[in-house]
Amino acid sequence: MSFWYNDHPGDRIACIGSEGRVWTYGDVRSRIGSWKRSLPQRSCKGLGLLLCQNSPESLVAYLAALQSQDAVILLDGNLAQSLAERIVQKYAPDWIFSATGNSRLPLYHPVSADRCLLLRDRVCERLIHSDLALLLSTSGSTGSPKLVRLSYGNVAANAASIAEYLSLNHEERPITSLPMSYAYGLSVINSHLLTGAAILLTDKSVAERDFWTFFCQHRASSFVGVPYTYQMLLRMGLLKSDNLASVRTLTQAGGRLDPRYIEEIHSIASQRGWRFFVMYGQTEATARISYVPPELLASRIGSIGKPIPGGTMTLDPSSGELIYRGPNVMLGYAEDESDLAKGDQLGGELHTGDVARRDQDGFFYIVGRMKRFVKIFGQRFNLDDIEAMLRQRTGNSVACVGSDDNLLVALERASDKTPVVEVLSGIYGLHQTAYRVLCIEPLPQTITGKIDYPALAESLGTRLAL
Repeated sequence: MSFWYNDHPGDRIACIGSEGRVWTYGDVRSRIGSWKRSLPQRSCKGLGLLLCQNSPESLVAYLAALQSQDAVILLDGNLAQSLAERIVQKYAPDWIFSATGNSRLPLYHPVSADRCLLLRDRVCERLIHSDLALLLSTSGSTGSPKLVRLSYGNVAANAASIAEYLSLNHEERPITSLPMSYAYGLSVINSHLLTGAAILLTDKSVAERDFWTFFCQHRASSFVGVPYTYQMLLRMGLLKSDNLASVRTLTQAGGRLDPRYIEEIHSIASQRGWRFFVMYGQTEATARISYVPPELLASRIGSIGKPIPGGTMTLDPSSGELIYRGPNVMLGYAEDESDLAKGDQLGGELHTGDVARRDQDGFFYIVGRMKRFVKIFGQRFNLDDIEAMLRQRTGNSVACVGSDDNLLVALERASDKTPVVEVLSGIYGLHQTAYRVLCIEPLPQTITGKIDYPALAESLGTRLAL
């Protein structure tokens, strides 16, 4: 049974909202039924837009869309109105659910007293592929119209795989420390719905006292985070506090966490009897691709691990690009509503764009990006390698962008530029006319805590190396 057709006992807790209200699986089923009756009645497959929050109401709308077989776009409910309108103009959804009830969009009218559900005045006649279930953004809060097309099979397979390697069961109590609209955050919800767990739904930031009050009150059993989240927890000493007394599992994905932080978290987890999973994934693979078993992490610091159940990973023999194959690989991309009719364009094979190596035991390590290269004076340079070297030599946060013959190095803290010059000129042999070193405080970040390279390049007035 797919996770969206929850067949768990009706009196079992499905979720708890941040205000403390408890929803059983029976409650959720009842609300889904009412919600589906509010959707447009039509003979062909429809398209919805869900401006969601980490709330029971958003969860119900999401599950109702999946059950009704309408494809649905998931966006952050806090997305700027102008960016939401950009998506609406590109895709013309038949209905829009806004968790805040504040959306005012041309061509749409509210059909509920709380103004959360909006219907389009004129029904769009178009073809939407029967396999299309979800459309997710890969660009955080930028409102990019380029979306990942995911099938019902993609999301079901990935939820089952995650539940298997994390050994999830109905006694789990995960807390939503990431947005539901973000692939990693959504995968937490999907995999725990599959096993009949109770999800603690909150939009509070992990930096807020209310988050931890909610966490402790309802005894969260697991915590998930991106690199920035864990760096903050370590800096604030929260991983050693009594707030996490109920925790059994920590998971990390959403980007590369510095090995020294992995070692520190692993040490704390070992002392407190927690499982700490370091994982790797992409939205294009419905969130997860590989993981490092906690019991092997100490000897595999820096590795992204081995493939999740049902998947395989190989390296392109000529470029070293990591290639993933599995049932969770997307159908393809969409850039406007005409792409909604397309079927599977990838056949379960994803070229990740990451350059990797494999050790003798079959564990993989990311060493760079295929597209993060510039060619300076005829020689190719990997910007990720340069960043890693500069971070090591300067102890500063560093981001590199640029185009051929124009490398820009941004430092987050003003400091002596001599170590940067020593690396770029002494190690990489670059003449000082080939690069500039600037201080950008702070470096721009995406919603998941990664460096926002497009925003950085735009602020510096350069063309991003793509």
